[in-house]
Amino acid sequence: MLCLAGATACAAGDMPAAAQAFAARYAPGSITTREQAEQALTDAAAVRQALQRDAERQNRQCEQSFFVNRCMDAARRSQRDGEHEVHRVTLEAHDLQRRLDAQRHADQRAEDLRRQAAEDLQRPERERQALQASRLREQNAAARIEDQERERARAAQEGAAGVARAQEQAAGGARADALRPEAQAAAEREYRAKQEAAAAYARTRALDQAA
Repeated sequence: MLCLAGATACAAGDMPAAAQAFAARYAPGSITTREQAEQALTDAAAVRQALQRDAERQNRQCEQSFFVNRCMDAARRSQRDGEHEVHRVTLEAHDLQRRLDAQRHADQRAEDLRRQAAEDLQRPERERQALQASRLREQNAAARIEDQERERARAAQEGAAGVARAQEQAAGGARADALRPEAQAAAEREYRAKQEAAAAYARTRALDQAA
């Protein structure tokens, strides 16, 4: 609203153009989404600044008017009406944001409850699978222990057999060593007997030839 110098009165009750366009754009109940609420709050801040500038301009103009008080009253009413619309839209935007946040939290809570219920239903099956896996691990561990025991027994048996063979070989060598002098003596006796037999044969031949 403009108050011209020398005017007898100022037009009263008219909002500034920015506030009128803002109120028309965001009529009651027109804000329905989060994006609209955020945009409305951004526009409300801009309109509030425009109202402040318009009020300062109107006050300067009213000071040049003959009816200064009346002009300023009209300017204040215009400012108040514009701020009322800005306040209304701001409240609606914040109220929608709170309701959307509450709905989102409720949906999240409901989803958490559904997931928890599904997990509760699956818990017996998971516990059965965990128990089965635990038993399988125990069986595998027992089988590994049994295999290790068999391997140790086989190694011990092979070690004992090796010791026995070594002892047998040592005993055979000892027997051979013990029999070696007797064999040599027998060979010597046999050799002397053969020599004596040969000598006796030679004497007998000599006697036969002499006869």
